[in-house]
Amino acid sequence: MPVTTGPVLTPLLALLMALAAIGLILAGVRVVSPLAPFSSMNSVYAWGIWKTFNVMTLTALGSGPLALGMAAWVFNRQKLHVVMRTALVSGFLFYATGLIALGFDVGRPWNFYSAAMPWRWNTSSAMLEISICMPLYCAVFLSFEILPLFLERLYYTGNEKARAFLRHVSPLIRKIYPFAIIGAYVIPLMHQSSLGGLLLLAGDKIHPLWQSPVMPWLYLVAAALCGFAFTIFLLLIVCLRYARRLDGDVLAELANLLSGMCFLFLAIQAIDLIWRGQIHAAFAFDKMSLLFLLETSLILTPAVALRFRRVRQTPRALLNMSALACLGGMLYRFIPTSIAYAPMRSTSYFPSVPELVMAVGYISLGIVAFVFAINYFAVLPGEASTWDHAFRPFGWKHPTATQATAIEREA
Repeated sequence: MPVTTGPVLTPLLALLMALAAIGLILAGVRVVSPLAPFSSMNSVYAWGIWKTFNVMTLTALGSGPLALGMAAWVFNRQKLHVVMRTALVSGFLFYATGLIALGFDVGRPWNFYSAAMPWRWNTSSAMLEISICMPLYCAVFLSFEILPLFLERLYYTGNEKARAFLRHVSPLIRKIYPFAIIGAYVIPLMHQSSLGGLLLLAGDKIHPLWQSPVMPWLYLVAAALCGFAFTIFLLLIVCLRYARRLDGDVLAELANLLSGMCFLFLAIQAIDLIWRGQIHAAFAFDKMSLLFLLETSLILTPAVALRFRRVRQTPRALLNMSALACLGGMLYRFIPTSIAYAPMRSTSYFPSVPELVMAVGYISLGIVAFVFAINYFAVLPGEASTWDHAFRPFGWKHPTATQATAIEREA
């Protein structure tokens, strides 16, 4: 259901819009200007904060559609279908803003069309799969999955011709959907693991606590972990902000899955450290060891706590545990690309002020877009007693008089 209470434009939203505008203006100037005034990147640290944070880290938070979708459709966790739209919209916005940032980062975004021309591909590049899969996933598969949001609004606010057209095309959409689901899961599985595989090329430039042959697996599991955690966090924050009732059963199901993914991540990581003989490095209590233990404790705490039913059913505890899991997963995705990445002792990197402002602008842009989406489209689940599919692919039943009045009032 859309959020229809209170004004949409609040002082906080206006501030976020201003930050987004400043970030985008800086990014636009950066495209037509030399790189040096806008970034602290150099020939040794050539990734900068754009790839390490916007691509490596934020796409993990945007993995809710992958994590919840596979749980709901592949493993038949039926309860999760009611919150799939929240995960889809947030995931789409994370990927979209990340791709916008990447376009400015590359410096020549007009060359993106080369990804659609196989004869121009650099098949020796580890970035090839990522550069193809991420735009394809966002522009095609995620866009198709959020298409019902627009169709519903058109159905209820459009004229009779629009409704007739939607009734005509809905069977075709229904036929395409199974194939879209396949692509929506296969494509992110490929590029999330490839992000970890990309770091294998760095060799001993990354600290051995993180540099591992199983990094593609760990990056993929960390994405699922962050996807579950951020969806829980987002649902709780939105329900608090708009005074909406919580669905305890769905949140408990998400918390149970989050705990399982945390334990899976920690198990793979522990076995890998023992197999590579690096378990002693984890307890050396130097700078890297302390970072590793911090990251591990942030994931271990919710893994253990969420096994208790009382914690899963307490909103405050659930919010805290999901926030810890998000931080732990983000740290794992960020540390090996930035802090634990040391190609040369004489060279260092810290993002410049314009880089930080642009990163804040991209995040603000995503938040603003999400606020407008939940206000004007049916993104959030309605009350459990009244939840229903508004746009029915198999046909539409005429609403009762009470329902018609509610639809008109909402429109």
